[in-house]
Amino acid sequence: MKERVMEQVLAAKRAEKARAAQEAESRKDAAFAVPEISAAQQAYVEAYYSDMFRHGKPSERTRALHEEYLAALAAHGFSESDFQPAAVCPVCNDTGTVNGQPCECVRAEFVKQLGIACDIAPEGFCFDDFSVAVIADGAQAENLNKIYSKMRAYTEKYPAVNRRIIVMSGKTGTGKTVLATAMARNMIRRGYSALILSAMNFNSLMVKCHTSPYSERDGILRDVMDADMLVIDDLGTEPRYRNVTCEYLLLVLEERSSRKLSTVITTNLSPDDIMRQYNERIYSRMCDKRGSLFLPFTGDDLRLK
Repeated sequence: MKERVMEQVLAAKRAEKARAAQEAESRKDAAFAVPEISAAQQAYVEAYYSDMFRHGKPSERTRALHEEYLAALAAHGFSESDFQPAAVCPVCNDTGTVNGQPCECVRAEFVKQLGIACDIAPEGFCFDDFSVAVIADGAQAENLNKIYSKMRAYTEKYPAVNRRIIVMSGKTGTGKTVLATAMARNMIRRGYSALILSAMNFNSLMVKCHTSPYSERDGILRDVMDADMLVIDDLGTEPRYRNVTCEYLLLVLEERSSRKLSTVITTNLSPDDIMRQYNERIYSRMCDKRGSLFLPFTGDDLRLK
């Protein structure tokens, strides 16, 4: 996903540079359509090249002809700088790169467009907005503070992380979705792609994939499989479909883990519930400490306080 967005940003940058060049050329054509300017420029250019060929430097007469040319331009509202494409970014001169790396102008636009593509605005609740002061339950506040610190470090270290599956488990309203969204937003700000799907929408997408021709399935699953971080929100609330719900969930978890991509799951289910509602293989992927991290969210509904 992020590669596709970056190419779109760079293509827009190239188009912007081409437009600037075309506008400069149009201004030049308009100026040289004025006989006085055209004659003055021709006299100056001929004298300049004659001097450079004979003496290697312009003469006083050539410099005087240049001043006459500039005066002719000014008399009709032009200057020599009008014929140079105006660079929007003086750092990269609208090339999009500096020393082989994306310029900050490209990075800023990339993060903006990545957020649009992922449907996650870079602005919004983030780690810095979290405060334990608004949580009355001391134990719940302490637990959330630890989880937030751990998940902030996780997104800052990505892709150099050991656990590829994060499971947030707890009652409704204990902050799981808010934190998962903050994680996705931080990923976007760092230039990594993130996708948030409710369990219902994820399940529906898997049904669509399952019932589509084989030639279309890769396209349907592309963003789900490619996003640096996939958030499946409220797992356990989706309907069960034979040969789809468990099978495709397992496929996504295994494929993404093998590609070292992160999957964040929020759920009201306990580990035992996961075993009962899904199957042993899914339980193993979600609760195996070697490759996953299970985060219990304690306390009551924060939205009712």
